[in-house]
This record gives sequence, C-alpha cells and structure tokens, in this order.
Amino acid sequence: MATSRPDSESTILAAAERLLRKRGVGTPTLEAVAREAQCAKGLVNYHFSSKPILLAAVAEEMGRARAARWARAFEGPSADAAIRSTWELIVAERRDGTAAAWAALRAEVTRVTVQAVNSETASFARFLSQGVSGLLSALGLQPTVPAAELGWYLAAVVQGAEILLQA
Repeated sequence: MATSRPDSESTILAAAERLLRKRGVGTPTLEAVAREAQCAKGLVNYHFSSKPILLAAVAEEMGRARAARWARAFEGPSADAAIRSTWELIVAERRDGTAAAWAALRAEVTRVTVQAVNSETASFARFLSQGVSGLLSALGLQPTVPAAELGWYLAAVVQGAEILLQA
C-alpha cells in the first residue's frame, strides 16, 4: 500500500527520479535534486537526511510504480498479448530511462540504498513468479523449476535485456 507523502516530499522524489532517468550513470547530488525540484537544499535535507536515504525512497517509489506497470502488462486479454505487453514494457523502460535509473541505483554501495534496491528486486522477482505462473498456466505449461526460482531468473532476464538495449 502506497503511503501518503507531503507535496514537497513527493516533488523531491519525483525530481530525483527524473534526474536518475536522465543521467544514465551515477546518481545526482542533493544540490542537483534541489535545483530540479525548485526548492532549497535544506528542504531536501529536511525530508531526507542523506543522499542514501533519498535514493532508497526513490527505489521504493520506482518499485511500486514498476509493479503497477507490470501488473497491467500481465493483464492482457490473452497470454500472447500479455507476453507482447511485457516485451513492450522492457523496451519502454529502456526508452524512458527507467532501466538507466535502476542501473544507477544498483551501482550504489551505501547500505540503506543497497537494502532498498535489493528489497525492490526481491519484490519484483516474487511479482514476476506470480505473473509468469499465471501465463504458463493459461498456456497449459508446467514449469520444471519452482515458481519462486523462475521469478528470480526472469528478473535477471529483464535486467539483462534492459542492459543490452541500453548498449
């Protein structure tokens, strides 16, 4: 369940995400986020006491949004349409900078950011295992690996496809 955030906090998170999507490599400074959000750096520090905490919050927000997009993709009228929609989503995430933002977040080494990114990656893998299990069932297929393991494999495939498309 998404938590309600004050407007200024949401504006700062959106600004940080936009910068991550635009940059492609590295993460923005708090000063750059403040400029993008058109607020004082002190307001950024008020809501997020450090850059790693800000990046962790961005990862959580991006994870929620990503799960919602993937849920819509899996809800296609047929298994074939859902598979097509998921591929289109991979391409769209590369094009709109989502893949670049995740790559930048994955490269962070601070504990709080790494924990948030790992948690969102695990949530994405669990989500994929449920979605793919439904697709396979609709196709009359039975996987030979456990659904949870299949989710992790597919999360890695999605990440790898995004990286290849970036190149």
